[in-house]
Amino acid sequence: MGIFMSLSQDFTIRPVHVHVNLLGWVGFFLYALFYRHFPHIAATRLSWIHFWTAVTGLPAMMAGLALVVLGHMGLGLPLLLGGEFVTVISVALFICIGFMATKAEPVSAHRESLAPAE
Repeated sequence: MGIFMSLSQDFTIRPVHVHVNLLGWVGFFLYALFYRHFPHIAATRLSWIHFWTAVTGLPAMMAGLALVVLGHMGLGLPLLLGGEFVTVISVALFICIGFMATKAEPVSAHRESLAPAE
């Protein structure tokens, strides 16, 4: 997309390019790193819901954004808003999954292992 815009010198769809780079490349890279580091979390039902909301929301959002930028508001705006809604759900799920995977153990569990030596 970036190469096409550079060659044609038409930067009309620049917002789509920016969002694809940030949410697509950077977002999915972070998802992959997280699930690679926490493989037991990757196998949960919630992570699969996160995966499918991310994979369906982003393309819908990008198609809608492209249509809106190109002036096709009638079709583009509902697609953009629906894709944004699903993408926001996906990000919120990922934040919840991240907090659940990295929450600290209760302090009482550590106290038994830290008993004073006699």
